[in-house]
Amino acid sequence: MQTQRLFEIVYILLDKKKVTARELAERLGVSRRTVLRDLETLALAKVPVCTLPGKGGGVSLLDGYTLDRALLSDEDRSNILLGLKAVLPAGADGSALSRLGALLPAEDSCPMEVDYSRWSNPAGDRAKFSMLKDAVTRRRAIAFDYPDSAGNITERTALPLRLVFKGQAWYVQAYCLLRRDYRTFKINRMIEPRMLDDTFDASSYSPPPVAAEAVAPEHTIRIKAVFAPAVTYRVYDEFPPGSITRNGDGTFTVEAEMPFGEWVYGYLLSFGENVRIIEPLCLREELSEKIRKMSQNYSER
Repeated sequence: MQTQRLFEIVYILLDKKKVTARELAERLGVSRRTVLRDLETLALAKVPVCTLPGKGGGVSLLDGYTLDRALLSDEDRSNILLGLKAVLPAGADGSALSRLGALLPAEDSCPMEVDYSRWSNPAGDRAKFSMLKDAVTRRRAIAFDYPDSAGNITERTALPLRLVFKGQAWYVQAYCLLRRDYRTFKINRMIEPRMLDDTFDASSYSPPPVAAEAVAPEHTIRIKAVFAPAVTYRVYDEFPPGSITRNGDGTFTVEAEMPFGEWVYGYLLSFGENVRIIEPLCLREELSEKIRKMSQNYSER
């Protein structure tokens, strides 16, 4: 954590020329004392940090300073570039990054490109992700509306602590001021999120690891189903390899434990005509009844 903060201090000084210790503390979401310790660490590492007390003073770098490329390996430089792409505010690709050119590899040499958007809403998703990323790095509170599984929508104010990619989606792990506890919010589900002026000290919060919620055995159902070749990609995307058997006719038989409830019906119906449930019988019958009611919806004038 300190290493990332030290590099961000150098980036800020390269970009802003001169800032106060208080401004650095607010930008990084730490105390002024922590910033002063970081500046001492940079000075010990031979980074020419200059501090000028009093009115009109501040923290700056010696004119003409550039980071020494020879101090870092190719892997270090690639990791720093990936880190910058993940934490820098949108549009921060001007003079400061140009001055870091001696340190970082060329853009084309980076082996990773991350697009945070859905296919259906690329511009809106990118803007939302960029704002949330900015709120995390600048330690600014956020406000948004959030729907729960029961369809209720509540207004939330939260302190965003980190961005997490898990499963097939991005989340914000935050301290929710409404619930007075840590919460993990799915970014796509956050309605009209906005960054507030309020800042916070991230070092005062220790969010737990993000983990999938455990499902009790009595709330699961073991299914056996045959999937058509047309959904091969989904079979391998969404089921563990050990549960999949490829059949001679190109279909796939899947035997797996799944959470039992209304969710499982919608999930299996999303495969349309490309799935046939073999077991259990109760699941077959319930799906058949739902399909009959769906058909009625479209047969009525």
